[in-house]
Formats: sequence, C-alpha cells, structure tokens
Amino acid sequence: MRSCVVCSGELTGNQRKYDSEECRKKQGRADWIANTYGITLEEWALIWAQQGECCAICKRKPRVKDDGTEETFHLDHEHRIKQAGPVRGILCPYCNTRLVGRLKSAERAQALADYLHQPPAVIALGRVVIAPGRPPKKRRVTRRRRA
Repeated sequence: MRSCVVCSGELTGNQRKYDSEECRKKQGRADWIANTYGITLEEWALIWAQQGECCAICKRKPRVKDDGTEETFHLDHEHRIKQAGPVRGILCPYCNTRLVGRLKSAERAQALADYLHQPPAVIALGRVVIAPGRPPKKRRVTRRRRA
C-alpha cells in the first residue's frame, strides 16, 4: 500500500506522491522555503508563532482572500551577497517591499528612525510648524464631445 509523502493518506489510481492538490502545494512550498532560505516549514512556523502570527513590523494579521485562503506573508532576509543573507522574520507584503525593501542597511534604518524622532526643522526652528497643506483644486466642468 502506497501513502502520500505529506499526510500519509492512501494513494489511489495514478497518484504517485500526493493524495491531493493541497498536499502537492504544501510540499512545493516546503521545498521552496528550504531551497531559498535554508529553513524547514516547521522552523517557519516557529518564527511565525514567535511574532504572534502577525507582521513583525506593523503587527497586521493576514487578510482572508475572496477564495477563503489567507494572504501570504514574506520571509524577510538580508541581501548581503546577491540573495544570500540571514533570515530576519516574516513581514506583510507592504512592509517587506515598501519599508524594509527600500532600507538596505541597519544604519540607514536607524538614520530614518532618528529623522522621524528628531526632525531637523524642529531642531533648527526650536518649534513645531504645522504645514497648512495645499488648497483644494477647483473642479473644472468638461464638456462632452459629440460623435
């Protein structure tokens, strides 16, 4: 009797390794994480649990998509030599691409944090100045062209 390599379920007919599409996808993800990041799916789950099952930066939980599956979060790692570098944590797509993806070094991230906590304008002027913002745009009425 043959069994599925993921869930040990019974294989029937032409099934060779997996008894369902879900098992095939789970094994594919496990193989990809192992080859790309050098950790197992169980280690990924440990990191995820350590973070409280949310993004390590913004603390947002994964959203549920229309098809009932959860949004996929990214395993963040430092890019030292090409793609190689230490694994840091699991981030939501926004934090990984927009925040951390733009800050390549810890020094740059610290400089950004220092800038936000102690803005040069406040230090130079000795007070906080609130910008009034742009005035609202005037709406222009456009005429439709006749065909």
